[in-house]
Amino acid sequence: MSKIISFIQILCFILLLLIAYRLYFPPKAENWTAEQQRALAVTLRTKGLDLQAAKELQKYLSDYQIPAKERPGVCVTIGNIYYDKLDFANAVAYYYRAEALDPTFANDKDVPKRVVDSLTKLGRQKEAAAARKRYTELDPSLAEKETEKKEVKEEAKVEKQEEK
Repeated sequence: MSKIISFIQILCFILLLLIAYRLYFPPKAENWTAEQQRALAVTLRTKGLDLQAAKELQKYLSDYQIPAKERPGVCVTIGNIYYDKLDFANAVAYYYRAEALDPTFANDKDVPKRVVDSLTKLGRQKEAAAARKRYTELDPSLAEKETEKKEVKEEAKVEKQEEK
């Protein structure tokens, strides 16, 4: 009889432990997937809630196991959000993070131009010049693109002067 009482006491103790565990560690109300998290960020961005989208993309990077090849693109997207919001320090930080994840990725899109521009606007001309040099060494076509843009601007100035 005493063995049965001891057994019941142990079962009650285990039951109390389970109840206490559930009280202190309730199950998550939302079980988000990585795809849902990213979709939320996209929705926020399309609705014009860019800073909130950046926050959700940051969660996406930190809380979910996403493929390594996708991570630099997410960092660039966050950097672009900050750049568009004129938060150049955070923009550069995320562009550099993308570059750290994949050094060749920084040559895609407008990342080098935006890094140099952000550093310039932050008053870091030496760092901007060094970044411009580094990017053009990695991809000489970037120097050609800069030259083409300058030529187009010069042509536009000449045309405006001729119109006057």
